[in-house]
Amino acid sequence: MRLLEIENVRDIRLATKALMGLPQHWLADDVVEGVGRVASVARERGVNLAIHTHVNHAQSLTPAVGAAARAMLDAGVRDVRNQGVLMRGINDSSAALLDLCFALQDEASITPYYFYLCDMIPFSEHWRMSLAEAQHLQHAIMGYLPGFSTPRIVCDVPYVGKRWVHQVHTYDTERGMSYWTKNYRTSIEGSDDEALAREYVYHDPIYTLPEAGQAWWREHASGDDAHEAAYAQAAASRETAAAQALATV
Repeated sequence: MRLLEIENVRDIRLATKALMGLPQHWLADDVVEGVGRVASVARERGVNLAIHTHVNHAQSLTPAVGAAARAMLDAGVRDVRNQGVLMRGINDSSAALLDLCFALQDEASITPYYFYLCDMIPFSEHWRMSLAEAQHLQHAIMGYLPGFSTPRIVCDVPYVGKRWVHQVHTYDTERGMSYWTKNYRTSIEGSDDEALAREYVYHDPIYTLPEAGQAWWREHASGDDAHEAAYAQAAASRETAAAQALATV
């Protein structure tokens, strides 16, 4: 409640995966009542209160998840929005992504908001998609959903922040290296003349590159034991995920 007393606060977004993972919590009487009290104060003070959840596949949207989302809306939350992640084998086709978006909107009253490219974190290569694939997906889903329910596919570029996938400055598709620029200055960049011209790089997963690009990385990447071990573990993880996907077909 103290946050709502700050005069210049106009939007509050509560980010939680628990709406999908533990929907029964949000259906408990005391939780609904508590959210209702906060939402009432927010409304009186002109603050937009929203919940952002995290759903990556239509099968995760059980009736309980839909009931929990609607309970929050009925309690006075302005919007329940979804921020998902593009994941190989989960939602990497236009059909899977549209199925999820229609289920979110029609069955759970959750607005499809963002889908992020997976961060460049260790041992996640088997989940990651290339920027080119994300651009294709954004194009492929256009026109099927209402404008307010058409999600933006974004890349959370290190040191830049989220950017629509078509906002890339330059893109070397062979080597999987995309270069991004800022259109704003942070408080510590006010006198930095190069702040808006400096380029920041994001890398596609190597296995998505053409053979020429993969060969370039084999030639130029570090050959130390740690790198080789990480590469082997990522490959094994990817093979395991592929085998599991085939087993469920």
